[in-house]
Amino acid sequence: MCLLHGNEAFGPCLCFVYLIMRFLTTILAVFLINLTSCAQEEEELGTAVYLELGGKGFFSANADLRLGRRDRLGMAVTLMDHEFAKQVFEENYPTQTLPTPGVIYMHLFGKERHFFEAGVGCSISPVFWKAYSPYDSPLTLHGVLGYRYQRPDHFFFRAGFTPFYRVNWMFLPLVGLSLGYSW
Repeated sequence: MCLLHGNEAFGPCLCFVYLIMRFLTTILAVFLINLTSCAQEEEELGTAVYLELGGKGFFSANADLRLGRRDRLGMAVTLMDHEFAKQVFEENYPTQTLPTPGVIYMHLFGKERHFFEAGVGCSISPVFWKAYSPYDSPLTLHGVLGYRYQRPDHFFFRAGFTPFYRVNWMFLPLVGLSLGYSW
C-alpha cells in the first residue's frame, strides 16, 4: 500500500519515482530562476550530432536541432532491449535489442560555450505487431539535467543525470556522456 496516496493502486515503486521527480522539479525550478536572472547575449548555436553513452537507453546516435535561441529538439536512435510476451512453447520472455526512435526537448541556460541543460522526452518502440510482456512497455520516458559545452564549428560535449523510466518496468537513475560535433 502506498503511504503517500493511501491506495493500493499505487505501488511503492511508483510513489518513490513520484517523490524523486517532485524533488528534482523543485530543485530545477529554483536553479532556473537564478540562471534566467543572469542571462547574457551569446553566439548562435546551430545543429549538433553526437553519440551518447548512458542516457536514453545506454547507447544512442543523436541529432540536436535549434528551435529557438535557447530551445533544442533532440532526435535519437537508441539501441534498447525490448521484452515481448512469451508464446505457450517458450520458457522465458523473448528479448530483442532494436533501434528505437526517441525525441527530447531541452532548454539551455548559460552563456558563451558553457550551458546547463534541462529536458524531457520519450522513446517509442518500433515494434507494434507484437505483444509486450507484462513487465515491459513500448513507451520509455527520459530526461536530462546536465552540463553542455557547445560552440558553432567545434567539439561538442555533454554530461549529466539522465533519468530513464520504462513504463511497467523500472526507473533507472542513469548518467549520460555525449561526444560529437556542432555547426
